[in-house]
Amino acid sequence: MPTNLTGSTIASTFDQLLHVDDGPTATEKTVYSGTGVATALKVGTTSASVDNVQIDGNTVRTLDSNGNLVLSPNGTGSVAIAKAAITGGSVIDITDLAIADGGTGASTAADARTNLGLGSIATQASNNVSITGGTISGVTFSGTFSGITSIEATTFATSAAAAGTNLSGNTLAADGTDANIDINITPKGTGRTVVGALSATSPRVITGVNDTNGNELLKVTATASAVNEMTLANAATGNGPTLSATGDDTNIDINITPKGTGEVNVTNIDVLSGKVPFDTITGRAYAAFSDITDQTGSTTVPAAVKFGTTEVAGSGITMVTDGSNLTRLTFTAAGTYVVAPNLQFTNTDTADHDVTIWFVLNGTNITRSATKMSVPKAADGGSAFFQISLYITVTAGQYVQVFWLPENVAVTLDHTAAAAGPPAVPAIPSAIISSERIA
Repeated sequence: MPTNLTGSTIASTFDQLLHVDDGPTATEKTVYSGTGVATALKVGTTSASVDNVQIDGNTVRTLDSNGNLVLSPNGTGSVAIAKAAITGGSVIDITDLAIADGGTGASTAADARTNLGLGSIATQASNNVSITGGTISGVTFSGTFSGITSIEATTFATSAAAAGTNLSGNTLAADGTDANIDINITPKGTGRTVVGALSATSPRVITGVNDTNGNELLKVTATASAVNEMTLANAATGNGPTLSATGDDTNIDINITPKGTGEVNVTNIDVLSGKVPFDTITGRAYAAFSDITDQTGSTTVPAAVKFGTTEVAGSGITMVTDGSNLTRLTFTAAGTYVVAPNLQFTNTDTADHDVTIWFVLNGTNITRSATKMSVPKAADGGSAFFQISLYITVTAGQYVQVFWLPENVAVTLDHTAAAAGPPAVPAIPSAIISSERIA
């Protein structure tokens, strides 16, 4: 070490040396030249600084208030930092960092969005993003969505290639590579799929249709090879709707089958064509009776015509005795009936005589039911035939009788026995009556 140090200077032979007075300490001291001129360099035992830049261990800092730290390479040189962690402040006055180097290649937000292909979307809070234009493609949404009030798009489609759905405009269609694809809408639990207005070209009902309360309204049973069906057509004012049998067959019945002892009840019916088998008609009533005896009358006391022989034993109509003879045509059920008597009169007198015939309902003469006819004298043949049809409405259990009153006792109801022949001629009853319910 030199020994010619005097104060803050050294001998001229050592003027090229730098020195620190009394040696470095923890606090940085100014470094002097050999001639005693203070330099910008200050050193301490753990740090060193030049002007406003200090190196302290592994930290480089500026010493002036709010001073910048500038790293400025020469010429085309660059500042190479293997690893950097910027924890505050800002980086300014640098060339935009290229996308390839992890940057955006821009110095403004708008240019950065353009360079990154983000269009015009602005930076917004996650709960308030509005996309007003452009296209989003190749995006898959998964998980659950909440807080969405509406989604508007030209087309939505599922990602299933074989069988998916496609929503385009107001049309929801099955889409995919499969030839036949169902669209299933399944509510949860007892929930229902509610459709405000439905127009279906060929809907398929699997088991049936329920009413608004969920109760069975209509059940459907499928036939595997069905070719016939029912067609329901509505109608304009003044015409009724039409339920028709349609299908591949030329002639198709419509079958209505009640359960158990139930019946098919029709409030009002008009049978325009076709046939109604008698065996299927409820409430039918018919019968026929005759008498094979001669019957005499009185000119003062009307006599009830007797019908003592049953010709046709029908249903609901019987011939009941008046206490002495079978004269009362009795009806089991209420309704409207046609009553048709045929009477064979004979006159044995030499003059023509009249006879009056009328009907009685339950012992009371029926208004406007009488008929008067003349029976010719014996010389003119002495016989006459009476026939008439009466339409009458009765209640259950009522009866009708035919009464007659001759003006001369020579007029009788005559029975003629069968002739063996030849030619053979059947018997001529003195009275025949038939009746049938028509309503």
